[in-house]
Amino acid sequence: MSAAASVATISRDVPESASGIIALDAIESPIVKQGLAYWTRLKGDRDWPTRADMSPKEMAPLLRNIVLLRRAENGDYEFRIVGDAHVISHGFSMQGLKVSGIDNISPGYGAVLKSLYDHAVHRQAPFAFRGWMERGEKVKQYIYSESVFMPLGPDAHTIDHVLNFSVYIPRDRFDG
Repeated sequence: MSAAASVATISRDVPESASGIIALDAIESPIVKQGLAYWTRLKGDRDWPTRADMSPKEMAPLLRNIVLLRRAENGDYEFRIVGDAHVISHGFSMQGLKVSGIDNISPGYGAVLKSLYDHAVHRQAPFAFRGWMERGEKVKQYIYSESVFMPLGPDAHTIDHVLNFSVYIPRDRFDG
C-alpha cells in the first residue's frame, strides 16, 4: 500500500457522536493525562507555557506521542516535532510539512487538523478530543484516538506553538 493510500482520514460513515471534544477530566489515557499534567506544571500561574520551557529530557516517556507545531503568521502550522506513534497511525511522517500541504496527501484531512489546532489557539486553553479515524482504500481499518491540544507562547498575548499528545488504538472495524 502506498503512503497516500494509507493516510488516516475521518470517515463520513462514522456517527458524529463517536468523535468530539471531551472535558479534560474525562481523559482516559494515562499518556494524554501525563501530557496535560506536564503542560499544566510548566505554565504555573501563566495562561500557557513557552516553547522554551519544554525539555525533551523531561518529556522522554511521552515523546513518541507528541506533536509540536509552530504557528505561522498566515494562520498555517508547521509540524516541528512528530512522535512515532503519530507516524505509525497516519502512515507517514508530517515532520517539516505544513498543515496546508496535508491535503495534497490526504484530501480534506489538513482542514480537519487545522480546525483542531485553531481551536486551541482561539480558546487560548487546552482541550481534549476523542474520536475515530479511517485508514485504507480497499480494506478499511479504524483507529481510535484520544488527544489533548495545548497552546504555547512567549507572553500572555501571543500563541506561537500548539503542543499535542495523542494515543492511537487500531481496530479492524468500527463498532460504534
